[in-house]
Parts: sequence; C-alpha cells; structure tokens
Amino acid sequence: MRERGVGLIYLHRGADLFYLTGISRGGPEMTDHNTYGDYVQGAYIGADDLFVLVGPRMGGSRWKAMVEDKPYIDDLRIVGESETPKKVMGEVLARFKLNGAGVMVDDRAWSHATLLLKEHLPGCKLSLANEIISPMRMIKDADEIATMKKAGEITDKVYGEVVNYLKRGQTEVEIVSEIDYQFKRHGAMYSSFVSAARFRSPKEHPGKRVLSEDDVISFDFGCVYEGYCSDFGRIVYVGDPPEKVREIHDKVMKAQAAGIEKMVDGTITAQELDRVARGIIEEAGYGPNFVHRLGHGIGVTVHEPPFLYIPDDTLLRTGMCFTVEPSIMLPQSWSARVEDVVMVTEKGGVPFSNYHKELTII
Repeated sequence: MRERGVGLIYLHRGADLFYLTGISRGGPEMTDHNTYGDYVQGAYIGADDLFVLVGPRMGGSRWKAMVEDKPYIDDLRIVGESETPKKVMGEVLARFKLNGAGVMVDDRAWSHATLLLKEHLPGCKLSLANEIISPMRMIKDADEIATMKKAGEITDKVYGEVVNYLKRGQTEVEIVSEIDYQFKRHGAMYSSFVSAARFRSPKEHPGKRVLSEDDVISFDFGCVYEGYCSDFGRIVYVGDPPEKVREIHDKVMKAQAAGIEKMVDGTITAQELDRVARGIIEEAGYGPNFVHRLGHGIGVTVHEPPFLYIPDDTLLRTGMCFTVEPSIMLPQSWSARVEDVVMVTEKGGVPFSNYHKELTII
C-alpha cells in the first residue's frame, strides 16, 4: 500500500476480507440488503496499522465474537439503526490521516460505498484492492492446501453417496437435493455454487423429465469447507453405453490427464495449458464441442483468476490451484465431462478430488 501511495483499503464482507482476516462471509445472501447500512460495513485498513471493522447492530454480537481473537483489529464500530450510514463512514474515515493518499476498494463493494468514499474524500485517487490481494490469493499456503484437500475429500464422499442413490425415474431436482443434503451431512458449510445434475440424451422426454434409459447425467457441483471451495464433475450413463459415449468419455479423460501432467511449476502459462488439453479434443474431431475454457483458479471463491484460456498468460507456479474440466457436448445428444481441483507442483498437477474416472454405469 505504501509503495503505491495508498493510505486505506476498504473491503466489504466478502472473500478478500475473509482471506486476509478470517472474518466470515456468512452463507449465501438471499436478498440484496440484509442489514441496515450494509453498504458501509466491512474493514477499513490503514497503511499505518489502524484497522477499523464496521458491522451491523442486528447480528452485532456475532461480529464481536469474531474479533475477540484478532488483536490486529483495533476497533469494531457498530452501525446504530438511528444513525445514517454515510455519517458512520465519515467518522471512521476521519480516524485515518490520509492527507491525499489513495484508497483501494474491494472490487465487489457496493457502488453506494464507492460514491460515498468519493464524497467524503474529494480528489482522492481510487483503485481496486485486488491489484495487490489477487496475486496473494493465487498461491496457496500449507494451511490453505490442507483445507482444500479436505473439501475435495468431502466432495468425493458426497459423489459416492449420490451415485448409490441414483435410480431410474428420479428428477433432476431430486438428485440435486440429495447432493446438497449430503454436503451438509458430511460437514460442508454449503454448496460453492448451484449444484447441477443435467440429463442429456438423444431421446425426447415429453412432459416432466425423469431419469431414463440412455440418459447421461452430467454432474457439476462443489462445496465450501472452512471458507474454501471445491468444484467437481463426472458423468453417469443409464443403461448400456453405446460406443459414441465411450469414445467421447475416453477423449475427455485423456485431455484432462494430459493437462494435469503439464502443470509443472514455472513451465507453462494458463492459456498454454488450455491448448494442451484442447488440442487432444480437436485432434479427435470434437473441437467445436468443447465450448468453454479448460478451467479457472479456485480458493476462497469458486471462480477466481488465473483462468485457463485465452488471453491469460499467467505463469503457473507451485501452490496455484485450478479446476481442470474439459468436456465434449454433442448437440441434442450425449455429453462427457470431468472436473477436479488440481494444484500446481514442481512435478506436475496434484488433484484434490480422487473419485475414479471410469465411466460410471447404472
């Protein structure tokens, strides 16, 4: 911050604040506004060590509990419901002797907060906090790696439970509900995104769609465990798979394996890794059927930089974690996909989920 002429960082209650301080995000937010004055809440972190956390009156006791073991937080300022949030922000900002220094803002902060910062600090240069936080988040330390491995283990167990649960006649809603239930049962905080179990088949299913012979179930789901995310994908075939399904499944698994092998520290960029896996699918004649990037960074959020696609030229380094998720999607027909969280090492990629990659058949 000092090197960049920045006197203050403002972080709302989200991933960056959790990453830096351990202040939890809470569960997924179901409405836009959740507490009075939430757009000024969060952390005000000064370059000269002052750290003020602003929290809500409703739920304030939980905020107080979160700061008790954090001596680096100097003060918790609760927004009273008889106060204006603008006034509270002004009082907090006055405690920082900025003297024209710049302010960095969380890229997920409310626009209302940014406008108030400009109003309170006219002429202040604003920039994005992720300019300095994102590079830190890309490289996972030993504690982060252990947590993400545990998230992967939970995800493997959940998928095993779901495969055993599957039977003909089920709906996608029933299967997704089982995924989310099993995550809770196995100790996850919640799903890291909306769980998916999509049915794909060359057959038409009039009326309410139920799992039927010759369907492929394309799974895509993950969890949050102690603040860190997993992301996972496999397919299940219902019945006796035709040669076309076996063929595209084999090509997808070979593409992923080739990509994982190349995830060696300091030897390949994000977009080059995409080309390795994509090249195998293209050589097999299915290039147009691989319609998305190879993968994305993952950590305290499920999708974060770097991204395994054009034009990201970030050099892969030890401790970076990515999803590696090639697929082949045939129009109005079957699909094949795989997805695992994989860490870059000096010897190649190390997956955090290890459920087998043979074609599962029910």
